[in-house]
Amino acid sequence: MKDVAHQVFLWFLFLIASVTIAGIALRNFDYYTLTFEERPFHERYEELKPSGMESHGYGIIGSCMIIFGVSMYSSRKRIRSLRNVGKIKYFLEFHIFLCLLGPALVLYHTTFKFGGLVAVCFWSMTAVALSGIIGRYLYVQIPKGILGDELSVKELEEESLKLYRVLSDEFGLDPVDLRKIDALSSPKQTKSISIASLLTFFIVNDLTRRGRLRHIVHHLHGKSVDVVTVKKITRFANDRITLLRRIHFLEQVKNLFHYWHVIHLPFSIIMFVILFIHIGVAVTFGYTWIF
Repeated sequence: MKDVAHQVFLWFLFLIASVTIAGIALRNFDYYTLTFEERPFHERYEELKPSGMESHGYGIIGSCMIIFGVSMYSSRKRIRSLRNVGKIKYFLEFHIFLCLLGPALVLYHTTFKFGGLVAVCFWSMTAVALSGIIGRYLYVQIPKGILGDELSVKELEEESLKLYRVLSDEFGLDPVDLRKIDALSSPKQTKSISIASLLTFFIVNDLTRRGRLRHIVHHLHGKSVDVVTVKKITRFANDRITLLRRIHFLEQVKNLFHYWHVIHLPFSIIMFVILFIHIGVAVTFGYTWIF
């Protein structure tokens, strides 16, 4: 999938999720904002209560999205015969889409009222969704080639050296400017950095890097460097900072990703166990929706 088509696809998924979540909220806003004691007197109570036609449907569709999203991605990642079926990152992105929209629909199914075993399932689902967002962020910090294979430090260093030569030879940046740019790739203290500090640095660095980088190359205007060239320098410098950061913290990020699995997997198992128990109880008592 080409970059432009890929970006369009991602924005399409984002649009679907946003419109769905916002549309349901607006459609049923007057019901969701009522107290639990007032809801039985609402004109659409029979449709919107958890066992009602509409809300029950949200729960079934949301649950199916979660089940399919997890099984699809896990199968692609673990079954040997499927390893050549598309890029793993595309499966991951669709998995994230399904497993974020799915829980939102399940939340609408509960009409924001849950307790007992269902509450455990909901908070497990919330933990899975939130940890999934963090996991996706950590995943992109581990550099990969075109086929999705992890790149070695040597390969990263070779690519970083190419960017250094472009900035130095093609754009004429002096060693002082290059050192200032490289300094943005790691915190002042890198020895014995904690997991929390590392994750905080990554997030803050991503949010502030472009502004700090723009400040460094701003003085190039005074050297009669045109705006287009400055933008090119900023882009190459940003790529080099990203590569250097990955070189510095490759092993730490891999370890952090390992610890993330320790949190993500147990909550996923708890969520599915309780989800299937909930479905079994609902079907036993005759809540079969349209079936």
